[in-house]
Parts: sequence; structure tokens; C-alpha cells
Amino acid sequence: MEGFGRTRREFLKDSIYFGVAAGVVGSAGDLLAMRRVLGSRMKFGLVTYQWGKDWDVPTLIANCTKAKVLGVELRTQHAHKVEANLSAAQRREVKTRFADSPVELVGLGTNFAFHDPNPTKLKQNIEGAKQYLKLSADVGGSGVKVKPNDLPKNVPHEKTIEQIGKSLNEIGKYGAGIGQEVRLEVHGGCSPLPIIKAIMDVADHPNVGVCWNCNGQDLEGDGLEHNFNLVKDRFGDTVHIREVNIGNYPYQEMMNLFVGMDYDGWILLEARTNPKDRVAALIEQREVWQGMIAKAQASGTRRGAGVKISEAGKTLKVQINGKLFTEYNYQDVPRPFFYPVIGPTGVNVTRNWPMKEGKDEAQDHVHHKSLWFTHGEVNGQDFWGEGGRSGKIVHDKFVKVESGAKAGVIEDKNKWVARDGKVVCTDTRTHKFYNRPDGRMMDFEITIHASEGKVVLGDTKEGSMAIRLAPTMRLKGKVGKGHIINSEGDKDKTTWGKRAAWCDYYGPVEGKTVGVAIFDHPKNPKHPTWWHVRDYGLFAANPFGVHNFEGGKKGVGDIVIEAGKSLTFKYRFYFHKGDAKQAQVAENYRVYAATK
Repeated sequence: MEGFGRTRREFLKDSIYFGVAAGVVGSAGDLLAMRRVLGSRMKFGLVTYQWGKDWDVPTLIANCTKAKVLGVELRTQHAHKVEANLSAAQRREVKTRFADSPVELVGLGTNFAFHDPNPTKLKQNIEGAKQYLKLSADVGGSGVKVKPNDLPKNVPHEKTIEQIGKSLNEIGKYGAGIGQEVRLEVHGGCSPLPIIKAIMDVADHPNVGVCWNCNGQDLEGDGLEHNFNLVKDRFGDTVHIREVNIGNYPYQEMMNLFVGMDYDGWILLEARTNPKDRVAALIEQREVWQGMIAKAQASGTRRGAGVKISEAGKTLKVQINGKLFTEYNYQDVPRPFFYPVIGPTGVNVTRNWPMKEGKDEAQDHVHHKSLWFTHGEVNGQDFWGEGGRSGKIVHDKFVKVESGAKAGVIEDKNKWVARDGKVVCTDTRTHKFYNRPDGRMMDFEITIHASEGKVVLGDTKEGSMAIRLAPTMRLKGKVGKGHIINSEGDKDKTTWGKRAAWCDYYGPVEGKTVGVAIFDHPKNPKHPTWWHVRDYGLFAANPFGVHNFEGGKKGVGDIVIEAGKSLTFKYRFYFHKGDAKQAQVAENYRVYAATK
């Protein structure tokens, strides 16, 4: 019954795919088995650089269909004549031709670049890129390739890098508004990957991606894998390759890396030779590429698989199956925190500010840094706020940093230092990150040690296990479209100050509904906890602030840890797609509650 809703293109694609595979493995059943073994979501396509430059659109579609190469990136100034001067009717015609075929228009390839120090030329390139993003949207593409493209000799490199990055942010924002990705080709004088990484550190708009280009510079320095890892968290939907069976570029090693990270974009052939029969040559390239992918999967060496924790400057980076999940910020900060936190749809679910500027974000509560644990009153000292009157939680040392196929662990020790420099107490934190197919989970366990004498965790709402969510997930505000629900059935604003075993905050982020659930472990003191959950995106479990939540005399919610003793709190964060019901939050909590 599902097939009735499919498009003509999807039907044609499946027909061609099953026809090819049946010729290789014999039957549809064998095909499904093969697809399970390969496990690859990558697709093979063509850039009309040389093989296709003199084909008009009908010929291009016909030849790609014959070769069973079902995606194309159209270069400008070629025989297809898909240019910005097309009329609305001509744009509709191009879109219809591709829509009625099995071949997907992946996007457009342009030469717009953003390195020129001449402001007039820079503006012309930015505006030109926007025109082609609009063109791509009109003809049914999904993005446009642009270039960095050089580092002028008489301009400081840092200035040019910043200029390129800011230009990419501008066109990235424009493209996002019309559903078009900006794809930065690794090209020209900016081809060394450390330079591309520096550009992308500035170009932090999520709609700007890197188009890997298989250049000789990829092998410089510490080699292919190191350079690949510099930018793989920012890959867009396209990769350019040359003929995979010509030359000495290590294509098998590269395919191993893409398979290892479960890349799901287009591998586009940008061929440079001039064969007599280009359709036959295209078939050959597709078949060799498919063999490389099969070899990469059959080797069983999914290098990016599992949870990998590595040093990244002043943070520890946590990757799951080759993709960034979060970074542990522990150096030169008022308290340790995790930022960003990438949810199951591939976008950050926490507020960016104050770490960096974010769209539609309220710049309030500077101490609400993404995801953190602290408390507002410890022996009378404020560790919740920031400033001259507040204490700091200072990282002491790591006990364990461990990667793994199923889970990764960061265990560290910290000192709670009052504003006068005296240590009030210490803690041991264990963070565990899970490799799961249906969402992302992180356990946060903290043991507070009364190592310096008695500790009083005071009765205040300002705490404790907290996260500040993305603006569109909020209940209020001009972009807020979120909701809250807890285990007792309380919803939205009525959840504040209520006790519950779990609480879930969900809403749209970049058009897709995602949620964050926090689970309070049954063995925690005062379980089920109270929830300091606000309509502006603050979401915290707080077992201390009873007089704020329920009234009564201040101090009724104090928790005392006697000198030499310790107290442990355990929480789980479940980052999921959909709302609480769709994500089976209650069922997942029951599993967590059964753990020790």
C-alpha cells in the first residue's frame, strides 16, 4: 500500500536499481540481503564538468538513465544552458523534465568566490550566488556549489578567511530561506584542509557545508584521515571525485572513511578524461565505485562507528558514528558544560548564546550555558550565577576518558571554589554517551563530596541539572512553538514546580520536531524531583527548592552532607524525534528506572 504515494521518479529509480542489482546478485531477495550488508546510503552521480558539458538537458537525462547514474550537478556555461537568465516558464520546463525522469537534479555548480578584497567584486559574487540559489530552487535542485577561492598575497590570511566565512553565512542564510544548501568546494589556494576548517569555523551557519574535492592537498601534513576528520562534521550533501581507477589518489581509503561515518550524500564524478564512449565510461566508473563501497563494508572496519571521544583544543569532542554529538567545555569556564548538543535530526537543540550569536535567541541569563550541573546555594555561596559574587566549579583532572562501540565515558573531578578562593566541596562526574539507532542518550552522574567539611545544599529554585533549549522549542516568544509534559500528565506552564519522575520538552527545530527528556533516577534523594522548567526554554531538575515550588519556610528543602560523606545524583538525557508519545519517553524511562 505504501507504493501508491510514491512519485514517478521514485518508481523509476527503484525499477532501475532493482534491474541493476538483479543482474549482479540474481534476485530481489538477494538484493535486499546485499543492501543490508553494504549499509551505505551514499549515491553516485555526475558533475557535468567534461562528461556532459555538451549535452543538453534531454540528452543528459537520457545518457544518465542509460548509465544508471541517477543524480547530476549542472555546471554553468555548458550546453544545458540552465542559467539565471531563464524565464519562469523555462525554469518550470527544466524542473518538469527532471521530475518526470529517474535522474535527480542535485544542484548547480558555479564559480562564485568570496576572496576578492575589492568590495564591489565581492558583492557581485555574493549577489550572483544568491541568484543561482534561487535558480536551483526554481528548477528543482537542492543546492549550489561555490568556491572560497584564494588567499590574496597582500591581505592577511586571517582577514580573507573571515571575509569568506562571513560571505558564506550571508548566502547560507539566504539559501536556508528557500530550501537550498550552500556547498563550499575545497578548491584553489584554499584547498589545504586546515584553511577550509578555519573558514568553516567562521561560516557556522548550518546551511553551509563542505564539498570534499579529492585534491592532492588532502594527503599533506598528517595525511588523508587527519585532514578528513578536520571537516567531516561539516560535510554537505555533495562530494566530488575524479575517475576512481585512474591516478594515485587513495580512493579506497577515502571510501572507507565515508562508509565509516555513514555518509548519506551524493558522490559526484567530476571526470577529466575524454573517452570515446562517455556512457560506457560512466557505467564503468559507477561499477568500480560500487565495488569500492562493497569492499569498505565487507572489511567490517567502520572506523567511525561507535562513540569516539577526543581532544579538541580546550574541549573534549564526543562523536557518535563519526558525527558530532557534543563537546565538553571544561577549561577557562565558570563551570563545566556541554555545547553544542546535536539532536537526532543533526541540528543543535540548545541555545547558542552566550557561546556565540544565534538566530531569534534571547540574550538573557548568561549563566545558562547549553547543558550543565550546578546549584545556587552551597554553604551560602552562589554557584548558579556568574560574576563577582559567584563561585566557580573548576576542573581538576580526568579519571577516565574512554571510547567504545556501544558507549563512551568521560569521568572527571572538580573543585567548587567560593569567590574568596576557598574550596567548599569537590565532585566526581561520570558522563556516559550511548550509540543508539533510535535517538541519543547521555547519562549524567555526579557525586558531591564534603571533602572540606559539612556541605549544605540550600533551598533555592536556582539549580541544578539543567539545559537551555533552542528558541523554537520554547513555549513563549515570537518563534516559540514548544510544549512540555511530565510523567504525571501536567502540561506546559503547569509543569513548573511539580514533582515527576521525568519531564519532556519538545518542539520544532529547523522544521522538524525534536525533544529532550530528563529522567530522574529512583535512587536520587527526594525522588521524584521538582522541575524548574520555564516557558522561555530553561529546563532543570531541582530536588532542593521546595519552599519556592511549594511554599513554606525557607530551608525546608535543604540537603546536608556531613563532613567526609558524599551524595550522588543520577540523570539521563534522552534526545529524540517527535513528541513524548512518539518517542516512547515513558517506556524509555521505565528501562532507565530499572538500572542500578
